[in-house]
Amino acid sequence: MRRAWHDRWSAFACALAAAAALAGAAARPDGAWRDELPRRLASLAPERPAEYLELAEDVIDRSAGAPSAAADRELARRLAAIAGAVDVPGSGRSAALFLAEHAESDVERSRMLALADVLDPDSDARAEMSERTDAVMALVRAFALYRRGEAVRARDAIGAAGAATLLDRHPEILQGGAARFLADCNAMRSAGPPAMSAQQLEALHALAAGAIAGAPRSWGESIAQGGAAPLPEIDVGDPKAIFGVDPAECLWRDGAWVRRPGSVGR
Repeated sequence: MRRAWHDRWSAFACALAAAAALAGAAARPDGAWRDELPRRLASLAPERPAEYLELAEDVIDRSAGAPSAAADRELARRLAAIAGAVDVPGSGRSAALFLAEHAESDVERSRMLALADVLDPDSDARAEMSERTDAVMALVRAFALYRRGEAVRARDAIGAAGAATLLDRHPEILQGGAARFLADCNAMRSAGPPAMSAQQLEALHALAAGAIAGAPRSWGESIAQGGAAPLPEIDVGDPKAIFGVDPAECLWRDGAWVRRPGSVGR
């Protein structure tokens, strides 16, 4: 009788220990993976942008329920952004779609989806859209630089791809057109960047939104259909601006992103 009770107690104790072990494992579902993460980060190289995206997917998949979920999601977005920035033609669209899926705001989601459309290699209308939007995107870039007070770069941008002519046709964006734009750039050294009204930004957004949508729209129609969303600054020639990361800062060393050797600082 005593032996039978002892055997039952031993079986119960073993079952209890097994349950405790399983509970401990459940509480640390990503323990081994988390230990491996620093090595995977350190092995990344800009010559292999796909590996940044693969790791971003892994990190986002394991972030749910983790104590560091917010930091994990931020790391995943950073990895995807680097993948897009270091190889815009090859990885830019995939990175933009990942960032759209995991965006923290509707504005950022819309911007990344627009970028993905621009980078779509299978779109029959891509070449036509590119021709139609070159002047618009040059104008958007010019005003982005204008608003940041980067006078020299703003002057260069307004002179590209017909942006100046386009601005002259849209006085609702800036009265005085390209001549006024250049005069403002010349005055920036002493006066600083000029302020733009909400109406001016809405007009510029309407122009850009119509171009990205692939069909010209009037200012009023664009505002009515798309709303006065923030200015979409999509310039595939400026990966730092569109992805929000410096493509040169793509190496993970000692717990931080650092610049690749030989890169020129900005």
